Amino acid sequence: MESTRIAEQAEETGAPLTEAEEEQAGYALRALTAKPGDPDAALVSREWLSLVQPFFELGWAMGVRTGSTGLAVAGVPVDGATVAHAFAQLNGERAANVLARGQEEPQHAGPSIWQRVRYHGSLTRSHGTYWVEAIHAYGDPVSMLPTLRYDLGELRGETLVPVVTNVRRVSLTPVAEWLTAL
Repeated sequence: MESTRIAEQAEETGAPLTEAEEEQAGYALRALTAKPGDPDAALVSREWLSLVQPFFELGWAMGVRTGSTGLAVAGVPVDGATVAHAFAQLNGERAANVLARGQEEPQHAGPSIWQRVRYHGSLTRSHGTYWVEAIHAYGDPVSMLPTLRYDLGELRGETLVPVVTNVRRVSLTPVAEWLTAL
């Protein structure tokens, strides 16, 4: 009966993440995003990792603290397709667009990382359909808005190979398709 509380008297208690939890979560995130055959290389950019790391650490600590990380799947790694799908979902929610542009109006949004696009720019011999593999934002002191340039690539086997770089937004038509696994 000592643990029974009146609703008005309930207090929220808790503790911040420990260094050990942060370290374990960081190790797990790096393991999940490691490129097969090269554990020091990641399948996603550092920017993406830094974006998801706080949420991953939070989820990790919550799972450990609630006991939801039982032995049922101990030693069984998460498959690459599930990890890729999680990053694609984050991308599908347009997190990259919101961060890069500082706006949330879909009609003004350009393509996202790992989205399929049609290139129709000045390099006519390179016209075709590609994946956006990088978005670069450059400061514009006049408008105070970033100027975005896109790097495009194509899949050759399981490798994304750069084809066209430094592409302007007007040279692209986004396609509603995202890369979910390499």
